[in-house]
Amino acid sequence: MPRFSAWALAALIGCAQAPTPPVEVKPPPQALPALPATLVNDADCPGCLEVTVTLRPDGSYLLRDQLGASEFYDFGRWRYAQGTLELTGERDTRRYDLAKFRKNPQVERLRGPFRMVGVYDGTTFKECRTGLAWKLDETRAAENLRGEVSKAQGNPVLVLIDAQFEGEPEILRVLRPASVLDARGCPR
Repeated sequence: MPRFSAWALAALIGCAQAPTPPVEVKPPPQALPALPATLVNDADCPGCLEVTVTLRPDGSYLLRDQLGASEFYDFGRWRYAQGTLELTGERDTRRYDLAKFRKNPQVERLRGPFRMVGVYDGTTFKECRTGLAWKLDETRAAENLRGEVSKAQGNPVLVLIDAQFEGEPEILRVLRPASVLDARGCPR
């Protein structure tokens, strides 16, 4: 049997072990706050976009983009996974690193106006993206919409509305005449 010296054995063992790569330590993902919660992504510069989003426990969100003095609103569904907040709304789907947001001490009641597509049956408006339903406030635009349902012999109609949220319990205040769309149900 061949004999190895201690030095040869150490060299052989040292060659057999590959150097261990440095371990990258990533911070844990930001935790989602208790809901409802309003999160703010402050503008990085004067004239840059500021995002304010209120996450609701029912899986929907209300969003306000502010660019200078101009405000734009969106409403839709949110998802959260591994530190990333995904917002799917009327305008588009956005992804944000939750670590770049700060929690507002107060839940901001973003009222809108929001553009929504949903099915209206004369009593309840059911928004397509979230599946959430509301009664409509007593406005001329809502009364005209009820008339459209009666023209459809009481069948629900697919409509596009511009509305804002009001009161407790929450109702929708239709701000402008609704657009009746050429379908009876939500798009898939």
